[in-house]
Amino acid sequence: MPPIRSQRSGATLDEVRAAVLAEFGPGARIVSAERVTSGGVAGLFRKAHVEAVVEVPDPLDPPTARVAIASSPAKRVGIAALLADAEAAEARIAESDGTATTRADAFASVLDGFAADGLAPPRRAGGPPAAAEPGLPDGVVVTGPVDVPAAAGPGGPTSDPWADLRAELVAPGTTPALPAAAARPSRPTPPAVRSADGDLVLLVGRPTDVDAAAGVFANRHGLRATSASDRRSGILARADAVRDGVALLAVAAWTDAATTTSLAPDQVWVVLDVGRKHDDAVAMTAAVAEAGVPIAGVLAIGAEETASPDTVHLLGLPVRTL
Repeated sequence: MPPIRSQRSGATLDEVRAAVLAEFGPGARIVSAERVTSGGVAGLFRKAHVEAVVEVPDPLDPPTARVAIASSPAKRVGIAALLADAEAAEARIAESDGTATTRADAFASVLDGFAADGLAPPRRAGGPPAAAEPGLPDGVVVTGPVDVPAAAGPGGPTSDPWADLRAELVAPGTTPALPAAAARPSRPTPPAVRSADGDLVLLVGRPTDVDAAAGVFANRHGLRATSASDRRSGILARADAVRDGVALLAVAAWTDAATTTSLAPDQVWVVLDVGRKHDDAVAMTAAVAEAGVPIAGVLAIGAEETASPDTVHLLGLPVRTL
């Protein structure tokens, strides 16, 4: 019967040899072995082990002379010698072909990624890593040589060599101070919504925007909606409102100057979707102003759907947010 072959693995060839000897006895032999390296990134965190093919004689075969596996070989020969040579060659390559530099570059790449994400300060060029410097937040390590100016004199002012890093290390949950050029535009206080008996408040804007805002605005300020759209219907609606003790809310498209002027509203609010272009908001507001009615302010909608809701304040008008 032909001998039986199986595969075994271990950290080293000696470990495989000991395991085979214990499992199959001295009649078994290793016919081939290979050193396998797996895992790792750019030469980092690799794991190596030995995979060997073991040949075990069939128990029914008559005994024959074989090379037994020695428990403690005095000299590495055959497969053991080849594996030892491979390991030695790999060690030499790691020292001379830039593998060590590759590993250092891999770690440097990881640190650069942290710096790009704001998790660590940028690395300084040149010089080995230094310990944490005094005057910086805990856990911040600065690499490379840094020139620290000397104090002007005993008790004199000393410049802060870490001023550039302090500006980048803003505490979580805080907002850095804006320069004077980036200061927010002036924001006048919006007036109270007219609510006397018979008052007529008018919302002007895109029809879809006005319809979306009218119901919420009327409920919030206690106004009664009216369908009045000209002078006569407006006068009749006001008379009913005085009798009932309520104020009125009417709506008009920003392009319908005739309705806006004929209603003679007591207060006008321009409804603007702040997610749209600012130039469009300027054009709409100017068109309403040309109708000759006093604009109380802007009723801003859609602020939660844009990253720049504050641009509406550039109009210089009081702003209410719905």
